[in-house]
Amino acid sequence: MASDLPLSKEANGLPLSNRIVSITSQGHTATFQLYDTVAAMEFYAQLPLNLLLSNFRDAQWMFYPPQRLSVTTREAYHDGVKGELSYYAPWGDAFMLYRDFHARDEMHRLGIALSGADEIQPMAGNAVIQQVEPKVFKGETAMHITVTSKGNAVVYVLNDSGASKSLYTQLPMTVDVENYGGIEKIFYPPKKLNTTDTPLVKGANAGTLAYYAPWGDVVMFYARFGSAAGLYELGHVVSGREHIQDLSGTIRIEKDDK
Repeated sequence: MASDLPLSKEANGLPLSNRIVSITSQGHTATFQLYDTVAAMEFYAQLPLNLLLSNFRDAQWMFYPPQRLSVTTREAYHDGVKGELSYYAPWGDAFMLYRDFHARDEMHRLGIALSGADEIQPMAGNAVIQQVEPKVFKGETAMHITVTSKGNAVVYVLNDSGASKSLYTQLPMTVDVENYGGIEKIFYPPKKLNTTDTPLVKGANAGTLAYYAPWGDVVMFYARFGSAAGLYELGHVVSGREHIQDLSGTIRIEKDDK
């Protein structure tokens, strides 16, 4: 099995590897890019696996790899977002989040969703977990953008849609940002985006980057929203999610080619 999805270089302050895994259950598949950590490498080395899924607090599907993983403090976190693949060391379970989730105990990051984050919730029963071979890209890398305001930076990775490419080709730009509805920051690119081959948002979460075609504005969510007619998905945050809510005044948006 091979993937031609664009890969990111880092997320949440951790480097990402070129190791990709797919998890399939009940005809639903989610694909994850693993971090460049010992625990993620140990998980990858155990594949393929066929394991029973267990639901936890209607927010995650968990399963138990045969061998425990060697996590470290640098991968630890408490506030998880939809689409994360993680590990809970006290129980020895790996899990996929289909809702944002806060835990008092430390969770440890294993990977981020490349595709199929909306496919996690309807999974049930057994899951097939396997390695996915990344295709060789013809010089193509994922499109990253940086939004800067008052010394704070928010980095997004864009999907491979028409609207994302329309936004990317207009950069750099300096625009005013507005708060809307207490859950999002919005700005208006000079030209409207082409929504051809662009997926609709099925469930916006903190960190979702979207385009609302009826108004022609780009939306940076800092809280959960859901979906709306004409709301298209552009990408998701990879670092600086905590700064989105504080964006104000004039912001600078640039290509991030690091």
